[in-house]
Amino acid sequence: MKVNQKYIADLLKISRVTVTKALQDHPDIAISTVKKVKALADELGYIPNIVGRSLSTKKTNTIGVVVPKINHSFFSTIIEEMYTKAQALGYQIILMVSFENEKSELANVKSLLSMNVDGIIIDSVSTSAKDKSYELILKHQKPLIYIDRKPRSIKKVESIVFDDYNLSYKLTNLLIDRGYKDIMYITGSQEVNICYDRLIGFKTAMSDARLDVPTDWILNADLDKENSYKVFQKYLENNSKLPEAIVCVNDFVALGVYEACEKNQIKIPDDISIVGFGHLNISNLVQPPLSTVKLDLQKASFVAVEKLIAMINNQPCEKNNIIGGEIIFRESVK
Repeated sequence: MKVNQKYIADLLKISRVTVTKALQDHPDIAISTVKKVKALADELGYIPNIVGRSLSTKKTNTIGVVVPKINHSFFSTIIEEMYTKAQALGYQIILMVSFENEKSELANVKSLLSMNVDGIIIDSVSTSAKDKSYELILKHQKPLIYIDRKPRSIKKVESIVFDDYNLSYKLTNLLIDRGYKDIMYITGSQEVNICYDRLIGFKTAMSDARLDVPTDWILNADLDKENSYKVFQKYLENNSKLPEAIVCVNDFVALGVYEACEKNQIKIPDDISIVGFGHLNISNLVQPPLSTVKLDLQKASFVAVEKLIAMINNQPCEKNNIIGGEIIFRESVK
């Protein structure tokens, strides 16, 4: 037996339109009727047909979200905060995971578009100068917001990003103030905004302090712990000089450096100091605890959802797209 609005209407001997309005708390319907309809709907296990509703209203009240990973405290926090804000505003989230793969991200976007979501939020893994996910969303004329990561080649698109340049500049300056001069930097693809902005912040701080950074002291680890371990291990195998400190583009990269240091019996912070970016939960649990930059993930998530829903409903929205953070020094730095 299919439980739908017509079935409920027949049982209560009222019109289907009345049932529809009652389920939506329409002011035209008496409160007593609303209670009767909702009580019977609950008893029968009625679930609204989102597809059917979208055909009549042109909306599904759903938001598609694509993140690189879920087994990662940074992204899991963003997801939970988005769910909280979306539900408070009457929307549901459909979650997709790209697993740091550009082709998977495109497949995620295709799936979300097939479900007719009202808008999409992406924490992008794309490093291509021509991002196919963006072009596809553009063709379907769906509101889109990038959060945290976005391809630098895409200019005219709404994005909620962190104050990466200034936070990286400040972090580097604080290291310099502590007496560090020989500082290495480990980054990722420069097509990704966070990699570019954090590296430029670092380079500018070093330049302003009139400190040189050798070319081979800028390493690329693709935002990944395993690659970070490999590239720093390779550096250690081919070079005898250790930097005094290493600034890492994110905490996962920093953890890869930790592993290489352990393998080579390099003591942190006695032989080398390490700082990360992003404040993963594990950053306070490793030994020694990792110095890092804590970003305001709740604010970024809330602003992204609020702005996307405003775009969906053709409403004006906030212009504050840059979210701040705070620097936390722990025992990984002298």
